[in-house]
Amino acid sequence: MNKYTLILWFLTVSFWGITPFIEKIGLKDANPVQALFIRTFSALIGIFFITLITSSFKFFSLSWKSVWILSLSGITGGFLGMLTYFTLLKTKEASQVVPLTSTYPLITTILAIVFLKEDLNFFKALGIIFIVIGIYLIFKS
Repeated sequence: MNKYTLILWFLTVSFWGITPFIEKIGLKDANPVQALFIRTFSALIGIFFITLITSSFKFFSLSWKSVWILSLSGITGGFLGMLTYFTLLKTKEASQVVPLTSTYPLITTILAIVFLKEDLNFFKALGIIFIVIGIYLIFKS
């Protein structure tokens, strides 16, 4: 793994690791819909400024198919997934909710194998087994 990839991985994991802690505190006095609105609006402002600074957004260079698929992704992950996640995080312990909701790679892997015809090798199968064991252990606790 090259240095750039390692730095990006570390930053991603750090940001995603800190975020539920911040969200749990923020949800204390907010309902999940309010929290999701504020979080998404804040992200939109950040994306807007990055777009202005880098001039990287060329909307008309995208196909309608790409726009539709990415919009569907925004609805499933950015809205529905975050709404159900915030509802869980508001009512349950962050130390239990975050690991359980972080098992989504299991769904992604299964879908990629079935529909994208990605290979199921020994290590992917082992990863699936470990995720299932992890789910069991967290529910057991």
